[in-house]
Amino acid sequence: MKKVLLGTTALLAGAGLVASPAFAADGIKLGVGGFFKEAYMVVFDDDSEGEPGNEHNTDGFFNDAEVHFTGSTVLDNGLEVGARIELEGENDDDQIDEAWVFFSGGFGEVHIGSEDSALANSCIVPPGGTGNFSAYSPNQWGANTTTSNTVCTGVVGDTQSILYVTPSFGGFQLAVSYSPEEGVENHTNGGGPHIGMPTNGDGVARHNTSAYATYTFDGDGWGLTAGAGGAWEGHVEQTTGPDRSSQDFYQAGLNLTFGNFAVGGVFEYFHDLLDQGADNIDAWVAGGGVSYTMDAWTVGAQYSHGDADNDGSAGGDATQDRIVLTGNYAMGPGINIDGEVGYTWINTDDGGAVFGDDAADNYDALEIGLGTNITF
Repeated sequence: MKKVLLGTTALLAGAGLVASPAFAADGIKLGVGGFFKEAYMVVFDDDSEGEPGNEHNTDGFFNDAEVHFTGSTVLDNGLEVGARIELEGENDDDQIDEAWVFFSGGFGEVHIGSEDSALANSCIVPPGGTGNFSAYSPNQWGANTTTSNTVCTGVVGDTQSILYVTPSFGGFQLAVSYSPEEGVENHTNGGGPHIGMPTNGDGVARHNTSAYATYTFDGDGWGLTAGAGGAWEGHVEQTTGPDRSSQDFYQAGLNLTFGNFAVGGVFEYFHDLLDQGADNIDAWVAGGGVSYTMDAWTVGAQYSHGDADNDGSAGGDATQDRIVLTGNYAMGPGINIDGEVGYTWINTDDGGAVFGDDAADNYDALEIGLGTNITF
């Protein structure tokens, strides 16, 4: 009964926000933030004729940067209203990364616009990685493979959607999202005003949903963070060739902290990662990580294992393992120097049906990296 009364009170409060006008002393003014990541990497791998490293550089400089324009204001009824626009720091086909408006209050927070799904926004990742380097789809991956061991992937990326995050109830919090159409980041038509609805392209999914629940506990000298959720494609538009099955992904993670020491594990399962024609690929990634912080220094280690099986007529399966040792030095607020030593290796059975390249069998790569991670 108490829960019902609390829910009724929240609904009445929300109705009050809509029914009565609300004002703010100041309007929304955008501020500037973002990050800049730069890394130098050297890779020693299998680079003979026909192998993945053939005709690839041994070293290189790589960067990733975004400028964030964010602003909000609080109305006199307590409702916070704001907006965020993320601009890519390099030339990119997707020059505006994400852009959304948000409404926040006692009911939680609502985002509307181009953004990742609930799973990708809230997923738990093990400790031990840095701003540039990790065993799980890091910002910089030096090995010449065709994919990384990702554990924070939803069925759709940045797309027009609505995301709702509940308040925290005793450490529990739930995020849910819905996107009407896959891959639609804006609703302009020919560069002018919005006219009509997005087209239903062949093989494109619509009515996509995602949900992710987290739990956080702070004890006496220790803490726990856990999370689990999934992402589901709705209807997939049939193609002129073989039809594609709708995808559903599931992820879970658990991290523990004991003073300056942290340890954790993660798992993600990709059902129907590719199910079209002769290919029927399911995959999963699992692993763990540890870190230890000493004043401005943090050292860590991570391991990830990826496994992909093609049960279709094309056949084939492949595994990809990666281990990294990392270090990070905090020079000042938002200014970090990080480094890694990483090793990646692949084993396949008719791997061309999974990786698209039989030469990936028994591929291995040793990489060394040094980078900076600046946030502002």
